[in-house]
Amino acid sequence: MKPLSLVPLVPLAALGASGGCAEDIAPAGDDDVVADAGDTPTGKARTTREPDGTYTSIVDAQDAEAWTVVDLETGAEATAGAPWDLQVQRFHLALNGGVSGDAGVEVVALPDLRLADVAGVPTTGWITDEPDGDDDNADPDYAFEQGERWYAYDVTSHVLTPRPITWVIRTAEGNHVALEIAAYYDDAGTSGVFTWRWAPLAEGGAR
Repeated sequence: MKPLSLVPLVPLAALGASGGCAEDIAPAGDDDVVADAGDTPTGKARTTREPDGTYTSIVDAQDAEAWTVVDLETGAEATAGAPWDLQVQRFHLALNGGVSGDAGVEVVALPDLRLADVAGVPTTGWITDEPDGDDDNADPDYAFEQGERWYAYDVTSHVLTPRPITWVIRTAEGNHVALEIAAYYDDAGTSGVFTWRWAPLAEGGAR
């Protein structure tokens, strides 16, 4: 695989650490990145800010018919007609781009790279959701399931395990977020309840 070229950005650790409710996800200024994200304790997408300045989202995708739509600018479930970045239904993740949306959202997979180690936005390797290809289902070829899909599946236990991949997402607003899928089951073992850990990638160097 050709190495990805990275634009140097501020390290995730430099985003700041503070307890309690979040205000902005980045320092104030005209070039704020994902500036509206904060604690969202209710709804199908519940996001809290961690002491290291990253975010944890619990996203309920249990419904096999309806999609849960998420705006990464706020970390909350998107309301009808509002901007959104990702939508989830069971184990499927769809982008607001390609065949799944019109906002141009794209993603790059960074295998074996942990969230805290992402220090830049890739300049190559961007993909989005594509029409169904030559496979054994009629689903679109979601970006999160192209190539080495986001999960490994155990045919004996029927358990899905997230692969050690960090995903860099270009949002509908043109910002960038690094996201890792930490879990597909909640503490009770219920499937379709995602845990995402994520953080913005702020362009322009240290603030």
